[in-house]
Amino acid sequence: MSRVAKRYSKALFALALQEQGVDTVQEDMNMIKAVFSENPDLHNAMINPLIDVKVKSKLLSEVFEERVEPLTFKFLQLLCKKKRSGFLTEMIDYYTERVLEHNGILSGELRSAKVLDADQVSEIRSRIEVLTGKKVRLKILVDNSLVGGFVVKVKDTVVDLSVKTQLEKMRAQLVHG
Repeated sequence: MSRVAKRYSKALFALALQEQGVDTVQEDMNMIKAVFSENPDLHNAMINPLIDVKVKSKLLSEVFEERVEPLTFKFLQLLCKKKRSGFLTEMIDYYTERVLEHNGILSGELRSAKVLDADQVSEIRSRIEVLTGKKVRLKILVDNSLVGGFVVKVKDTVVDLSVKTQLEKMRAQLVHG
């Protein structure tokens, strides 16, 4: 994640916290991300450095001014003015992480060799929550290259129980053995 995205997201989070609007701004961010996902042309216009700041600002006004909180809208306008709108998606992701942390929830990633059922995911999540002492929200991905097993990443902690890694360790032992 870029330093620019982190800096702006931290500033927005601090303002939202001060105005007791952290969750409201998060709802706005979710909606903005959904609008960008549904309208790739709008997203592309916002990240295109060749499109004039005034055009971007007008687009944002038309699409979001009546749909988001004043703080969120001012933030969007500031991004346009400072020519930082290309970082908006990253900023939304970082803001979301900050909100989760603020609420005592860690976000992480669970990569497995095959699709896991709900019970398996729940068991893995529970063990990670015990390990970290916090609630954990996992993004679930399937990665066939793992051969079997899974890898969990939460913050700086990685739990790698994949067959691929075990095979690589065995190979290294045989080679250096």
